[in-house]
Amino acid sequence: MTDEQYYAHRWLSRMWDENVEVEQLKGRQEEIIGSMSGIGKYDSENIPAQTGENGSESKLIEFSLVSEQLEKKLHRISFENSRTLQIIDKVNSSMLRGMLIARYLRRMSWTDVGKLYNYEKTQTYEKYRIEALSAVYPFIPKGEVADE
Repeated sequence: MTDEQYYAHRWLSRMWDENVEVEQLKGRQEEIIGSMSGIGKYDSENIPAQTGENGSESKLIEFSLVSEQLEKKLHRISFENSRTLQIIDKVNSSMLRGMLIARYLRRMSWTDVGKLYNYEKTQTYEKYRIEALSAVYPFIPKGEVADE
């Protein structure tokens, strides 16, 4: 992979870590909702005591904070996905555009991208991945990806 192709990959995948955070925040929301299901159960961590703490209130506060973070991250991902789609849309080949959208917006593996087009993993990864990254590189904004 050339430096240009690597840069294109890095720019296109810039939201992946944030996407993982979103999935984790959604998971935490589900855990909080599950713990407040209203079904009576013994909870050794939330035994009512005279400490002035309210377990339900604490969970609602946490749910609110998690929801706020989730909303901010989803907004940022949506904004960046729009930018990414505008860049990918400049690629001439509809097949390469489709592959780039599947990989970098839907976050599919290259193996799954190849299955969409009935290609074997090696052909998709070794040939079309390189072609797609080369085709999109000229349109990628420069200087937005920090060097590792």
